Amino acid sequence: MIEGPDLGRSTGEPHPLRVRFDRFELDEANARLLRDGTAVALAPRPFAVLCALVRHAGSLLTTNALLDEVWGHQFVTDSVLRTAISELRTVLDDDARKPRYIETVSRRGYRFFAAPSALPAAPSVQPSVSGLAAVQVPYFIGRAEPLSRLHRAWDMACSGKRAVVWIAGEPGIGKTTLIEQFIASLGHVACARGQCVEHYGTAESYLPVLEALDELCRSDSEVPSLLRAVAPTWLLQLPWLGTTEEREALRGELAGVSPDRMLREMGQVLYRYTERRPLLLVTEDLHWSDRATIRLIDYIARRRGGARLMWLASFRLAEVVALDHPLNPLRHELRLHDLCEEIVLDPFSESEVADYVAKRSPAIATNEAFVRALHERTDGVPLFVASVMTEAITRAAPAGGDAAARSSQLATIAVPENLAAIIDHYIAKLTSDQRLVLSVAAVCGIQFCINTISGALERDAAWVGQTCDDLSREQLWLVAPRPQGGNNAAELPYSFRHALFRQVLYEHTNLSVRSQLHRKVGTTLERERAPGASVAAAELAMHFELGREPMAALRHYVAAAEAALARLSPCECMNLTEHALTLLGQAPEGTQRNALEIALATLHGVAATHVHGISHPEAKNAFQRAYALLADIPDHSMRGRLLHGFAFVLSLRADYAEALAVAERAEALSSAPNDPVLVLVTCIVHGYVAQLQGRLRAAGTWIERGLAAAELLELAPVEIFVADPQVTLLGLHGIHLLHSGFVEQGRARLERAHARARLLGWPNTRLAAFWYEALFEARLGNAERVAALADEMRALVDKSGVAQGRTACRWFRGWADARMGRPRDAIAAFERRTKTIRGSGCWREEVRSWGMPRRPCCLMATGMARNTNSRMRCKWQTCSGSACICRSCSRCRLPSRSRVATAQPPTPRFDGRWQRPEPRRLRGWS
Repeated sequence: MIEGPDLGRSTGEPHPLRVRFDRFELDEANARLLRDGTAVALAPRPFAVLCALVRHAGSLLTTNALLDEVWGHQFVTDSVLRTAISELRTVLDDDARKPRYIETVSRRGYRFFAAPSALPAAPSVQPSVSGLAAVQVPYFIGRAEPLSRLHRAWDMACSGKRAVVWIAGEPGIGKTTLIEQFIASLGHVACARGQCVEHYGTAESYLPVLEALDELCRSDSEVPSLLRAVAPTWLLQLPWLGTTEEREALRGELAGVSPDRMLREMGQVLYRYTERRPLLLVTEDLHWSDRATIRLIDYIARRRGGARLMWLASFRLAEVVALDHPLNPLRHELRLHDLCEEIVLDPFSESEVADYVAKRSPAIATNEAFVRALHERTDGVPLFVASVMTEAITRAAPAGGDAAARSSQLATIAVPENLAAIIDHYIAKLTSDQRLVLSVAAVCGIQFCINTISGALERDAAWVGQTCDDLSREQLWLVAPRPQGGNNAAELPYSFRHALFRQVLYEHTNLSVRSQLHRKVGTTLERERAPGASVAAAELAMHFELGREPMAALRHYVAAAEAALARLSPCECMNLTEHALTLLGQAPEGTQRNALEIALATLHGVAATHVHGISHPEAKNAFQRAYALLADIPDHSMRGRLLHGFAFVLSLRADYAEALAVAERAEALSSAPNDPVLVLVTCIVHGYVAQLQGRLRAAGTWIERGLAAAELLELAPVEIFVADPQVTLLGLHGIHLLHSGFVEQGRARLERAHARARLLGWPNTRLAAFWYEALFEARLGNAERVAALADEMRALVDKSGVAQGRTACRWFRGWADARMGRPRDAIAAFERRTKTIRGSGCWREEVRSWGMPRRPCCLMATGMARNTNSRMRCKWQTCSGSACICRSCSRCRLPSRSRVATAQPPTPRFDGRWQRPEPRRLRGWS
């Protein structure tokens, strides 16, 4: 046995070998065998056998000892070891009858009898910042030109010019292998990787980016602090980085924030991080990605300024084009503007297949017939080539004999026509236990955990784990997890090595058996989720839907939709609820189904207000659907969200009669259980509508009652009231006092609203306070103050991404410009704002009553007198039923504020619509 610190065994694992014997140099740490200084291709198993023999040089190693040391507890036959020894002798040019290195001891084992000499230890390789060792890809063939392009892109990124690179190709073409080889060639770099997976219904927003960000956080302790500083919305998506109190505080601060804010925050994170060091961000399989990730790539690619960032992504080109994936137009657009580079991988040529055969089995590398047949049958697709080659070597193992005989036999082996046939062949070779485990794993998805399989099969987790370990050692079916920190191995996911293998297994499972497995997997995941395991509700919904359990599926779709809204992903919420609503016909009729329908329709309505606009018909229709069922389930948990959302949409559409009816319904429901949330809904809607209609006394009563209820509630639920109701009511009360002639008292209410908004710090709440003060000052004609408020609103909107305030601040700014002698700027602002509001469906009397009267002033100021009369007639029609904000204007002869203040409150008749009062209410009109 070899002695020495570098070659002997320690108390733990053996030291890596680095020795020389004859013309050869063996470097175990770097998985390398050199002959006269040139690398020799050798498969992993024969290489491991060689290391074991050299480590015990001069001593007999029995067959069982060799099998245990190289294959562990995996069961393999003696013929597998004989094949490895035969390949070793071929590489070493050793003759079994006259051996120079490896001697066969009949019926016992093998002995390595050459005299190896120890070499100095090779320098250690620094790990990458991601914490994953850079592993050189075995049997890497060709791809010199793509690798060169990747290195040029990395050099460009390191110089400060952002690089976005796509790697495209068909399944099995070697996209992941190329990425692995490229990362390994870079050595010690900051690398974060994320993987898209085939999703369940709607993909989780930013899934691959969150996975990469999580990896970066675990490996670089400075990243969580960076997220807290510049990207709180992303920090909220990684709950394990903060405490429960921190997460609740963040939810309050980020309530109502636009999803666009996440784009800007990630841009800042990447910019700040790459100031310290270059970053390689890898996202694989973008053909399964969500739309939010595609938008983020678009935003990063177009972002101005430099960054030492390379974003490397892979996708299946055919699927992206055929399915009209949003990635397809993006890649064309970015290439048009020279903002990305696309590398399309081609299949192996015949010469590259020959190179691969030479590395796998040098004995048959010169057999042109075999190489040609292999290339023709596999079309040069690397995955096909590797699968067929493995099968050929395995089937040739029992033959033994010299190299020429084995080459002749291998050349005659029939190559399967396509990969499906290859996979079918491998499935047939599985044991019944292995096939059972893989069938359940295929139902779980591309990734799965041992405990899930164990629960679904009701078998011991250790048995399942051992079966998966055996399958992963074959390097064909599964990839074993790499433990991190103190994680339990049973909690880490295994994954299928190839998605196509998983797909064929899934499709081969009988439909009724597949449904039963989906139910069992869903039930198991449900149990795992109960104590807090990270299981997506959408995944549970998918399993129960395919398991023909519609009620359970609908219940989890509700949870998934709520989670999507909490993640600031209203589009995802809409897709989930839209799909779930189509399943209602499969569920049995009854109260439970109606309750689920109310929840799904309500969430769909809330999401529609974020996606399409507050007054969009889809939002109204969704709320109306839920509202129609509320009579059967008056105590539904979402009634507050439903009634507030529906009434708010109706009032902004100027459907006042319906809005008031909803408010009365909320009042009736709030009386029995004394529900403070419903009281607030009632008061806000009644007060808001009454103020718009000019019923000042009624408005004041409702607003004061609402303020009393809001003070008792202290902090209203964020998911129901996007803006704090107390701030909203204080703002409404300030406007009400102004209409009643109490200017200073109104200002005091607005100061209270601002103080509370600043205390809470919620963007939507602060925006509401600005909105009401701007209305207040506009009705007093204080143009400079309105301009300042509009600028503050704009700054808040730009910082927090609250999209609802973007057009409001433009209109306020336009009004102020008109008052301060810049009418042309004002007209442009009004027209942009009007176009936006008409497009969103939010064209209501409150907007028209204070926005349109300013336009006649602007038109007169710019000399467009012909347009003035029509604007004045429109003004008369829109101001007559509401509180006007106009002051006197010498150009269009509008009445003064004092006359409006001293006029009697309007007393219109209400019969579902409001009658125009007599013209004498506004003296001064000509």
